Amino acid sequence: MIERNLGNAERVFRLMLGIALALLTVTREHINGIEWFVAICSLFLILNGIFSRCYLWYILDLDSRGEKDPACALESAES
Repeated sequence: MIERNLGNAERVFRLMLGIALALLTVTREHINGIEWFVAICSLFLILNGIFSRCYLWYILDLDSRGEKDPACALESAES
């Protein structure tokens, strides 16, 4: 599993955006292909917000946590 790479502000933003998009698609009477895509994206945003991990950020080697985790710094110093 990848390490956490989302900061708290980004986690909250992704969680709120995911919930808003999910509510948008759930309140529709008829769901077309684009709205299914939005629903799937909202699910991924909610999961990113909950678990603080983003695979796209991992692939792009981005980290929005600010400082590195002290536990990770200790592990790399011991090696």
